[in-house]
Amino acid sequence: MKYKTVFLYNVIFKPEKSAILRFCQTIKLEIILSKQDFQVGEEMLLVCKATKEGEMTWHKGGEEIDDEDIVSKLDYTTSKLLIKKASLSDGGTYTCMFESDDGHKADAQSVIYVYEGPSFHGTTTYHEFLEGADGMVPCLVSGRPAVDITWLKDGELIPSTPGVRVRKMSDNTLHIEKVKRSDAGTYICQAQIRGRAIYKQLPVSVVANAPPTVHIREEVKKVIAGPETNVSLLCLVDGLPKPNITWTL
Repeated sequence: MKYKTVFLYNVIFKPEKSAILRFCQTIKLEIILSKQDFQVGEEMLLVCKATKEGEMTWHKGGEEIDDEDIVSKLDYTTSKLLIKKASLSDGGTYTCMFESDDGHKADAQSVIYVYEGPSFHGTTTYHEFLEGADGMVPCLVSGRPAVDITWLKDGELIPSTPGVRVRKMSDNTLHIEKVKRSDAGTYICQAQIRGRAIYKQLPVSVVANAPPTVHIREEVKKVIAGPETNVSLLCLVDGLPKPNITWTL
């Protein structure tokens, strides 16, 4: 009987040192900012932070920002971009690009919105209309890049549907057709920067006036005058606001 000799070997795999370093030193890059929406004139601060030392550059619209008054280096892993007074042109996509000494690259992006307003300059906040007449309540709003206007009353949205008695017109004017007493109250003109959760509201008071009407229930009343005799004449008056009533003889 023949025996076959079998040799067993323990093979231990040792990865290259450079492979371990590449795995352990994966770069993480992020842009930190306090908010995404900035009003014209506000200070904008963006901070770019990496988990590895290297060189950082800032870009906007495909062009590098090399203004030393705007871009500064805090340390070898952190860079900041500071705009002291934001303008509308400062809105856009900002990119932080990173490159380490050993050639590793990474980038991070953040979108910034810059807006102006909304402002209600020149909008009248008190209107009086006669009952039965048509009422027009304008809302003058300025703002950039664009502003959307809505009207509300008692928390309910006023439609812009043609033919509806109380509606918003195409020029954002509130149209009240044949004013009723129930139309009186406080209306809210709400302005919103288009596409952003930035609102501003202006309360507008509407008063409905009704001319006074008078009706005496008994235009002729015959009474016998004498001691201790009382005579009552009933005068029915209507109007808004409440009319003053006087009697003459």
